[in-house]
Parts: sequence; structure tokens; C-alpha cells
Amino acid sequence: MAGLKILLLWAGIIVMANCQSTDDSGSTTNSVSATLPPLTATNAALPSGTILTVSTLPPRTMTATTVMPTDISATAHTPPVTSPTLTSISPSAELNSTTTSASAASPANTPISNTTKPTDPQANTTQSQTSRPLTTPNNTVTPTTQATTKAPPQCSYNVTTITSGFRIDMMTSSTPGNYTINFTEKGRNEPTVQPFSGTSHEIKHLRPCTEYELSVAYRDDASNETLCTSTQSKMKTTRMSETDIKEGSCMPGYVCYQSDWDISSSLSTSNNISAVPCKSSNTELCIKPNYNDICTNLTTTFTSGDCANTFSRTKSITVADFLDPNEITQKPPTGLPAEIEAELPEHCTDLTVDYTCQDELGYIKNVSELEPFTHYSCTGHIKNNNVPINRATDIKFMINCDLTITTRSNAAMTSIDLTWTATSQDCPVLPGLPKLSYDCSCVPPSKHKLSADKSQTGGMCRFTGLDPFTMYKCTVQPKYNNEEVDSPSSVKVQTDPGKPEDIPHVDWTNPEHNVVRVSCTYGKRYNGPKKEYTAHLYYNGAPQGEKPPVKHCNFEFKDLSYLTEYEVKVFAFNGHHYSNPTEITVTTSYNSKALIGCLVVVVIIVSVASAVVVYKIYILWRKKSRNDANDDMVLESTEDYVNVPQHEHHC
Repeated sequence: MAGLKILLLWAGIIVMANCQSTDDSGSTTNSVSATLPPLTATNAALPSGTILTVSTLPPRTMTATTVMPTDISATAHTPPVTSPTLTSISPSAELNSTTTSASAASPANTPISNTTKPTDPQANTTQSQTSRPLTTPNNTVTPTTQATTKAPPQCSYNVTTITSGFRIDMMTSSTPGNYTINFTEKGRNEPTVQPFSGTSHEIKHLRPCTEYELSVAYRDDASNETLCTSTQSKMKTTRMSETDIKEGSCMPGYVCYQSDWDISSSLSTSNNISAVPCKSSNTELCIKPNYNDICTNLTTTFTSGDCANTFSRTKSITVADFLDPNEITQKPPTGLPAEIEAELPEHCTDLTVDYTCQDELGYIKNVSELEPFTHYSCTGHIKNNNVPINRATDIKFMINCDLTITTRSNAAMTSIDLTWTATSQDCPVLPGLPKLSYDCSCVPPSKHKLSADKSQTGGMCRFTGLDPFTMYKCTVQPKYNNEEVDSPSSVKVQTDPGKPEDIPHVDWTNPEHNVVRVSCTYGKRYNGPKKEYTAHLYYNGAPQGEKPPVKHCNFEFKDLSYLTEYEVKVFAFNGHHYSNPTEITVTTSYNSKALIGCLVVVVIIVSVASAVVVYKIYILWRKKSRNDANDDMVLESTEDYVNVPQHEHHC
């Protein structure tokens, strides 16, 4: 029982292999053999070997032949049983075995049959295939299954012309699926590719009367293409007729034409302006008329590719449909009386513009009432033959009046006279503008006084109390309606040189007994181009000397009298004027050398006189001792000596 179960398991595996072979009679036979290893004394307990042969000859039956271990030669070599091995059976190898029919098996082993339709109508009998001689296994497998090849796709097509293009019709024998169409306009290199699926496809929006090259290819799921066959690789589109062109309305302010044809190179206009594609439709082209085309007719000529037929369309360019107020060139007024110039289309003779203006405060004025130096916002109402056409334009401006101010100045030491005149080429009505006024000013500011005499056409301003020798920038500022306007006029004026300020302090010293040195410091205004100093020396009001102007306040007076008092006056000088003098009193000292000389002379004189007196006294004493009797004579002689005149000595 166990061997039979294993046999049935192997039979199922072998049937699934389904290897096909053909016998001599042309019948197809599925023959599979499974060999089991031989049984020996050591493996007598294993199930018996089994050979299973399946025949597909009609009626097809399956017979399982069991080979008992005792029927197998002990010398036959077979590989160990590890897995079933498919081998081919050779008819020359025979086994002496007892064949047992599968139908004779126990009821649990039901016969296995494989029944199919007979391939031969006359083969209608059931044959039982017995076991064939078993050869020694050679461990080889001979495959008998034949590979199947898918047939290549078939495709062909026809091309017919239609309005604005072609129609591609696939032949009925063509393989259904996805296709691509490549078409190239004559004279161009890059093709246009369109995919489609189905039996037909239309190519539209081509150029009229133009030759194209076409090709169709089948595309499989792997994007591999197979070129389809056709005798129509080159085709020419039909000519375009006038009924193929319709007037469009894609873009306001444009002349538009719509067609199923590609007319981008088929139209030309009388104003030589190129057409542009419509923004919302690829079948419409639009032409923008020139500004001066308004009030005229625009003619557009259409050609049909290589064909000679042409036709034209004419469109009236009306003001109501084509005038854009933003394209109107407007020139603001530059003077008074004011006038706004609008450049209208030259062919629109009945077109006019009426303006109303509004100032900064919201007051409405006509153009003839406009004032200078005022910002206006004006609206122009467009009229055709004095009839409003619901078109308007805007403009903003201010009339500056090209005001020109000519200034003149006259300066003194502490004052400036500023005069001016105002003129305007564009506004000759200056005397008639009561809101026009002027302001005068000078910088740097000072404590000056201003007096003015002004009018609309000019005036004069006088500035007094100014600083001498100072550069001022004086300005005349026009004003309109108490607001400054952008036309001031300035002039630089320098006042005349004035008197320098006084020197505040002067110092003096005696470097020697008869020398006086004078110095000063100064930080005041010179009021002139130069910065110099000078000094004068006086004795009892009489000039004794004068120093020339120098840049540094240091003066020295030499060889003066000893022990003498002098007056010194120091001045600041700016090249034009002297300051008030700063006076000081100076004195010299005694002469030390002369004093010493006098003292020496006095000492000498006194010494000589003393010596003479002593000598006389000595002589008299001697005489007295010799002649005491003659006292009267000695006394008379002494009196005469005393009365001798003495020499004067001056130091």
C-alpha cells in the first residue's frame, strides 16, 4: 500500500510535466518515465520501483506498471533516490518483470486516465500502454515543448483632403491600438507629431495650398514604433476660399479674422502691420490699426499658399470702436492765456476735445480762467461732430510762466540795495496778476533793517545795519497767492571794508635802560582784507617815530633818552582803514655807565683837592715854625690862596 501511494504521487508529478512526442502514425504522445533506484538486500523494505507511461492516443488511458524489486537485475546501476529524474526510455532495453494492471490494484488505487479529444478521427479505440524495457538512466532531459511567437502588427492607411487639412483612415486589416502621425510642411525641417487611437484622425489648421509629408506609425505598449504603409506620403492641402474667413471679435480695438486654416502667413494689410495671435483662440488673428488709421478703411488681403487666388476684406476703422483716449497726445499749457493741445487722428476732421479743470481746492474752471503757479487736474470730453462719444482723457499740469528775475545790487560799508525786475515770455500778463508778490532776504542773518518797494514786475529792497566787509547772499523769492513758487533769484554781495575794531590791551617792557618794547594780542574783526598792526611814539605830544604795518603786534623803540617818559599809540590796520588807537605811557631808565664815570671823576677831584689842602697846611705849618714873627704875612698869604677860582666838573 505504501509503495502504491508513492507511485500515485510520482504519477501526478509526471502528468503535470506533459512532455509531448509524436509517433510514426502522426499521433501526439505524452510519454514520461520515472525510474526508481534498484532494490537490494539493504533496501528491500523500500517500495517497489514503478514505471508510469501515459499515452495520448485515442482513447487515451494511463497504465501504471509496477516493477517489483525482485525483477530488477542486481548489477544494474542507478543513482540514489533523492528526487525524481525524467529520463527517456529506450525500446532496446528490456526487463523481465511481471506486469500488473492498475485496474487490478486494490480499490484505493483507482486507475488514472487522461482523456482528451482525439487528434485523428479514425483513432477511436482505447489502447493500453504496457511497460517498456527500462534502460539504465542517463540523467538527461530532452525538452519537447515548442515556443510560441506573436505575429507582428499590421497597419496601413489612406489620406484624403478635407477643409483646412487631411483625414487619416486606417485600413480594416490594421492592428488596433495607438498610433502617431508625423507631418512636415514643405520647406521646413521639424515635423509635427500628433498621437491618436481608432480608425481615423483629422489634421486641421494647416496652411492652404501647401504640400506636406506624412507618415503613420503603430506604437505598442513598450513605445516601440512600427511604420505603417501607404502610397500617399506627400499630400497638398486645398486652396482657401473667401467663405473660409470670418470676422472675429477676440481683442477690442483690433481687427480680427477667424479661420480653420492657418492664415498666419496668408494675410497682409494696407498699413503693413503684422497680425498677432488671439489670446483666447488659436484660430483667430488680430491686427492693431495705427493711431492715424482711425477714420479710414483698413484693407486686408488673403493669399492661398502656393495657389494664385487672392481676395480682400475691408474694415472701417471708426472712432467709436478704435479710439483709445490713452493714446491721445496732450500738451499742457505753458503760459497765459492757457490752452491745452490734443493731437487727434489726422483723418478725423470732426473730432474735438472740450476740457474742464479743477484746482487744488476743488474749484471748477474753464481753460481760459486758469491761473499760473496752480496745480490743475483737467478732463477732456471727446466729441465727434459736437456729439459726445463717451470717451474722455485726463491731464495734470501747472503753468510756471517761465518767470525770469534780474537782480542788481549796490553795497556800502553797512548796507545793501537790492533791485530786480521780473519778466515772462509765456505770461505777458504779469501786471494783471494781483496775487503775485515777492520776498527779500539776505544771509547770514544779522540785525539789519529791511525796507522794500515792490510791484508785480519788480522792486527794490534796502538792507541796513549790516557788518562791513561781509559776503551776503541776497534772494528775491516770488510768491503767488502767498505760496512760494519755484523761480527764486539770488545774488552774492559783499559790503565795503570798514574800520577795524579797537585793540583791547597793549603791554610794554624795557629790555634796556633806553629801549621800550611794545606787544599786543587781538581777536576782533578786522573788517577788511588785511590783518596788520602799526605803532607811533610821542614825547610831550610830538611824534618821535612810527613803525610800518606788520603782521605781528611786536614793536621796539631804541636809543631813547634816559629817565624819560613817552607815549605809544598802537593801531590795527586792514589795508583800508586804521582802528582807533590804543594808548599807553612808557618810561626809560637812568644811564648806569655815565653815572659810574661821574662818580670816579668826583672821587678823583676830591682826592686831589684834599691832597692840595693837606700840602698847603703842611707848608704853612713849616713856615709858621720858622718865622713866628711874620704872622701877618702868613695870614695874608693864606687868604690869597683860598680866594683862587676853582675849575667846574660836570658828570
